Amino acid sequence: MQKFQLENEYVLVEFFDYGGILTKMVNKRTGQNYVLAYEDEQNYLDNPYFFGATIGRNAGRTFPPHYLNYAGEKVVLDTNEGQLHLHGGKNGLHQVTWQVRSIDETAFQLTYEDTKSPYEPIALKMIYRLVKNRFSIEMSALANEPTVCNLTNHSYFNLENQKTIEDHYLQTASAEIQVIDEQFVPTEEYSAMNDPEDRLFDFSQEKQISEALVQKTNLSKICADGMDLAYCFKQKDTAKPKIILMDHHKKNQLKIYSDQEACVIYTLNKISNDLKLANGNTIERFSGITFEMQRRPNYVQTEQEYLTTDYSAITTYEMD
Repeated sequence: MQKFQLENEYVLVEFFDYGGILTKMVNKRTGQNYVLAYEDEQNYLDNPYFFGATIGRNAGRTFPPHYLNYAGEKVVLDTNEGQLHLHGGKNGLHQVTWQVRSIDETAFQLTYEDTKSPYEPIALKMIYRLVKNRFSIEMSALANEPTVCNLTNHSYFNLENQKTIEDHYLQTASAEIQVIDEQFVPTEEYSAMNDPEDRLFDFSQEKQISEALVQKTNLSKICADGMDLAYCFKQKDTAKPKIILMDHHKKNQLKIYSDQEACVIYTLNKISNDLKLANGNTIERFSGITFEMQRRPNYVQTEQEYLTTDYSAITTYEMD
């Protein structure tokens, strides 16, 4: 794994060619690394929690685990979470080595020819760009034949060196949440979060994340007492942040802008091992929160126009 850096007077960003994995997003004003990172970098080879990784070819959960290609033929996908195809499957983009080259002092280009996944071949490109206090990920892809492409980054954020993000403040743009069943399968139903059970997950007004954790409701139990939901935005305005996150003391703030229609918010609810983190803590439940900007999960089963030859997406992280 080769390591690269982007740095200016405001922010330091560090990443690997392997998985395009982000290991640092440091606000130099406060010295705080906004993203969780493993203490032992060898843990990125397996990366059980997808720390900082590029996710694809199809982010989120797909069920049934197949899709119809451009010729109307069924393409069977591997399953890696029960009967679901999660984050591109067992050999997703989080486990490939990207070709990296410097564009200039503000940006790197990462490219990968995906010819080994069950999906049709596609040429992928990302540009990691740092301008003042804004770090952006510009994703694009070109294919000869219509195919599936839905990419995201899976960084976990913790804006202070506390063990969990329970006391962080969160606000989202106006959204509906995608209804899921007990197997985490996304449905074609959506909730405006008006009823008391779903209202716990409404962050259209700023509140602490703890208010949505360990609640005695059916949805909370399905989400393993945390958040694991797709927020589908009502508006496409890219000039306003989709996400605002602040630490308990409001010393560090993150704003996320994106042209994507949905964001899966996950609070690291399920812990299978106690790996050591670079900040000195040991990973535990609710250690971080991830904002997976993407198309709405399972869109290949719910939408007619899901194949493309030309893909693009951009997400920008502003650190104050």
